[in-house]
Amino acid sequence: MRYKVYTKTEKAWDAMLHAIKHAKSSILFEMYIFEDDTSDSHDFIEILRQKALSGMKIKLIFDSFGSKISDASVKKLREAGIELFFYKTLFRVTHRKILIIDEHTAFIGGINIKKFFRKWDDLAIRIDGKVVGRILKSFALIYKNCGGEDKDILKYDNEKILPFQKGKIWFFEHYPPRNSFKLKKYYRDKIDLAREKLLISTPYFMPNHWVVKALKKASQRGVKVEIIMPRFATNPKITNIPNYFYMHKLYKHGIKFFLTREMNHSKIMLIDGEEGILGSHNIDILSFDFNMESGVFFTEPELIRELGQVLEDWKKDSLPYSPGMRGTHLFDYFYEFCFRVFEYAVKIFNKLTA
Repeated sequence: MRYKVYTKTEKAWDAMLHAIKHAKSSILFEMYIFEDDTSDSHDFIEILRQKALSGMKIKLIFDSFGSKISDASVKKLREAGIELFFYKTLFRVTHRKILIIDEHTAFIGGINIKKFFRKWDDLAIRIDGKVVGRILKSFALIYKNCGGEDKDILKYDNEKILPFQKGKIWFFEHYPPRNSFKLKKYYRDKIDLAREKLLISTPYFMPNHWVVKALKKASQRGVKVEIIMPRFATNPKITNIPNYFYMHKLYKHGIKFFLTREMNHSKIMLIDGEEGILGSHNIDILSFDFNMESGVFFTEPELIRELGQVLEDWKKDSLPYSPGMRGTHLFDYFYEFCFRVFEYAVKIFNKLTA
């Protein structure tokens, strides 16, 4: 199986546009945030339009909450023959970032499309191989739920795939509307079983209570827990409140935080240098209990080595967290109460909508 890792948003966009330009038969694109303000450097709208006019089958699914596109751009895409959906359902979002080219190449990870994100550090992976079949099946499910009727796409949702077998890289989908919480099980199991080191990167850190307990226990039994985060999260800025609250809370239990000078939007966890997960999810309540997410699990040694080096390089250019970096603690009890109530409310919602 072939793969390539991208650590900068702009570099990932370059690769995605190159793949789109050279597509031969189909382009399937699902995005949480897609905006049409990147035309000065990466004109996704125009390139997709041109490919559609050449006869290419193109299906776009953008989340209605996260994405903002002008009516003119929507008209331009649809008039070119592109089937465009805005995913919209009660209190759910598709937080996934998936691009599939010609049914055999896929991009997946944390990369969104918006000019403001252009210079961010982030992670995405391009994959070629059998695993793309599972990504196609997952895309087809969302496409069907949006009202898509193209039988060439819907056939993947109905396609029977052989019983799940782990390879060195394999796809996962986290799908709360179907009561499928793959992320929760994976993180619970891997944090509990970690022996030596957990290396995590997340831009937003509002962990569930069970994540806090699991990380504390891991640290207590001697596991080195290191978490990379941006010193100042820039979108949205309000996330700095839970970020610093939980950093301070876990720092006291021996967990180390490394704060990047630039915005870092990557979402990854490496376990004991032997396996890992890379995807669209954050370490927060919304990703674990609410959003639809996707990504890859992997045990490929070379990929682990490469990603481990990326994280170590980010650490070297970071500032270690210390309590002095945080301001007043006057509202800590209030924050704790609010975060717990929010987590409890999400759990109730999931039970009511299961």
